[in-house]
Amino acid sequence: MENMLLISVLLLSVYILLIVIRIAFSHNVPERIVALDTINTMIITMMVVLGAVERKALYIDIGIVYGIISFIGTLYIARYLIDVGK
Repeated sequence: MENMLLISVLLLSVYILLIVIRIAFSHNVPERIVALDTINTMIITMMVVLGAVERKALYIDIGIVYGIISFIGTLYIARYLIDVGK
């Protein structure tokens, strides 16, 4: 089971690295916001996998709260970009 955790975290880390490269070479602000939101989703996935492997619901609860905060932050940034565009 720990091999599964290691493989999952390794793959998610590679995906996060690719997304960071995408952010570095993007010239579009909305693309960067979506990429950051995708990184947040990957981190939440890591928390859920860790919670499942260790059989602790606390990691899953923290992932849910982190997801809610991430969603609110994305909405706030989108609202700010709409207001700046006017």
